[in-house]
Amino acid sequence: MHSRAGTPVAHTVDLLLQIPAVTVPETRHDDVHMAFWQLRGSTRFTHPGHATEVHAGEVLWLPVGTPHSLDVRADSIVFPYWFPIDETATVLHEPTVVTITERDQNFFLALYQSRSTIIRPSANVQRQVLSILERGATYSEELPLPASPTAAAVAEALLFNPGDERRTADWAFEVHTSSRSLERAFLSETGLTFSEWRLRARMQLAARLLRSGAAVASVTFRVGYQHPNSFARAFRGFYGVSPSVFAVLPEDDASVRGSSGTTVGVPVT
Repeated sequence: MHSRAGTPVAHTVDLLLQIPAVTVPETRHDDVHMAFWQLRGSTRFTHPGHATEVHAGEVLWLPVGTPHSLDVRADSIVFPYWFPIDETATVLHEPTVVTITERDQNFFLALYQSRSTIIRPSANVQRQVLSILERGATYSEELPLPASPTAAAVAEALLFNPGDERRTADWAFEVHTSSRSLERAFLSETGLTFSEWRLRARMQLAARLLRSGAAVASVTFRVGYQHPNSFARAFRGFYGVSPSVFAVLPEDDASVRGSSGTTVGVPVT
């Protein structure tokens, strides 16, 4: 079927149904970090000294206080996310573009769903999204890794998100083994019990976050504790000083040692 001018009707309808371009004037948020997930098309972001083109499958992270404007292209869809600074501990302090996988996108959709509807997963999806954006930034070579496939899979998941609150039995179920076998693998292959290994992963991430200026309260929730007091006790037991004291000590202070006995010198990434 054709229109009077000879243009196919289907093509004309497509033009009429096009998602229009949108321009958002410069704005700035002083109480939240921002992340923009480009689901379709592209968006040009302008922020101090830079113009960043973000394409489908990418996320732009903008730290708190970053002025920015947006030019969303026609037929493009971008999802904005707000991360309140009083509950967000992160090592991302510069505008950063991250490419995410198809599976990663499910976590971004779940976070949007949990904030926009009454459907809210029991898991801390925001923490998982932050782990995706920081992927590779919080790994520590000081932590021994198990070699057997089941224990290695659990260790990799915990390095990705040390705050994951699942119990040993839950992890064993996920990798189709028993709790006893999982515990035995961690102890024989790393020299640490599962609980000790997970504690060290949490404390090393907490140390990085504190060194990067994150508030104790936000670090508490990021590494899997429900209350700052319980986190502070665990941190003091591991490092010998409180989180607030640790945050202001020089990074090469030899008086601060982890429970393994090694001097703590945590680089900022």
